[in-house]
Amino acid sequence: MEIGARIIHLREQKGWSQRELAHQLELNVSVMNRIEKGERPVKDRELDKIATVLQVSADYLLGRQEQWTILEDTSFRSFIVDPDLKKWYKDLPNNREEDLRKLRRIWEAFIEG
Repeated sequence: MEIGARIIHLREQKGWSQRELAHQLELNVSVMNRIEKGERPVKDRELDKIATVLQVSADYLLGRQEQWTILEDTSFRSFIVDPDLKKWYKDLPNNREEDLRKLRRIWEAFIEG
């Protein structure tokens, strides 16, 4: 799957129109359309913004990684939505992917004992 198809898939999963995503990325709709169709390459800063807005890694968008988000790991997802953990930090599931990756490394070290 190419980057444009991945963007479309993620955008549609969120229920966003192409216009909504373009607005969030501060891109012209025609530019977003060309990116999704694969007619225009994605610039580095755009890739970073797209990954952040869609809550995935740039590696997923580039096709270097199959798992699109750290939250697909059901055991980790169960951990971060645990009611006891929410007492400490209620918005944890909404954190940036990078922050969740750091927490996951800590969690993995903890469960390995």
